[in-house]
Amino acid sequence: MKLLKRLCAIVFTICICVTFSGCEINGKSVYFGGSSGRSTVFKIGDMKCSKKEALVYLLNEKNIYGSVNGVNLWTSDFDISTMTGSIKDLTLEHLTRVYVLNLYANENEIELTDQEKKACEEAAATYYKSMNSKERSFTGAHKKDIVNMYMRYALASKVYENLMNSVDDEVSEDEARVMDAFVLFVSSEEKAKEIQGMIDYGYTFERLASSYTELDHYQATFGRGEYSEEIDNVVFNLDTDEISGAIEADGGYYFFQCLDKYNEELSEANKEVIVDNRRKQVLSDIVSDLEERYFSDMNTKLWDGISFPEDSDELTNASFFETLNDKL
Repeated sequence: MKLLKRLCAIVFTICICVTFSGCEINGKSVYFGGSSGRSTVFKIGDMKCSKKEALVYLLNEKNIYGSVNGVNLWTSDFDISTMTGSIKDLTLEHLTRVYVLNLYANENEIELTDQEKKACEEAAATYYKSMNSKERSFTGAHKKDIVNMYMRYALASKVYENLMNSVDDEVSEDEARVMDAFVLFVSSEEKAKEIQGMIDYGYTFERLASSYTELDHYQATFGRGEYSEEIDNVVFNLDTDEISGAIEADGGYYFFQCLDKYNEELSEANKEVIVDNRRKQVLSDIVSDLEERYFSDMNTKLWDGISFPEDSDELTNASFFETLNDKL
């Protein structure tokens, strides 16, 4: 998988919400408007992200994500201000992923091999040569700067691959099981007893569910964990066509009739979702740990002041990530 796709696949991704006052990771404030330095966008521990590096990412992500199905979004037909804000948010999120994974690498003595370092140097020479004069002026980056950027990016990708390879990708049939069921929910205990009586009398459950449920639906397809544990413990022990008794949860009472206790197609697809969630959790745990132990600071004044020049037609380079992909 290519490097850009690897890191963009970190969905938990340090889950950043960018605001004027700072950022949040898992709902906690991490960056604060401060004095990281005139040329430093943010700091994490003793690692500093320079304005040059942020602008190189910003330049490339502007052009990578600035078109949809061949339509250029950087024209007067679209809201340029909103586009710029979105690309800046994406850039900050991407950079923060890279720096956090580098911090993790430093703590765990993960390094690039000589061959990987050489690939970064070769990629930097190629990429720097591809930049036109306006792009070099916009970013302020020199070839040595590009080398260091590639070193950090390659290391972050290496850490990510190592972490993903450590995740157990074996998922049991029962854990992945997705079932189809009619579902009936009422908030009144009295109504629940009345419904139980009608079930015992032999009323068709589908008719009861469609008539009495207080939900906006009476049929559901779901896997483990989508309802509460109390519900899972009952429902996932039902056989096809079996009806549960009243299950007290969510301030009311649920009844289920199992229509298919193992939806094969969706259960197979759910295995991938479960593995993906395991991967997210591994990364989320790392971020939470680093968040507790390292102070971070965001130069909001510097970052908020960054924008694309009005005459940006020649800022077209989008090959930063692909160039390194070709070398590694």
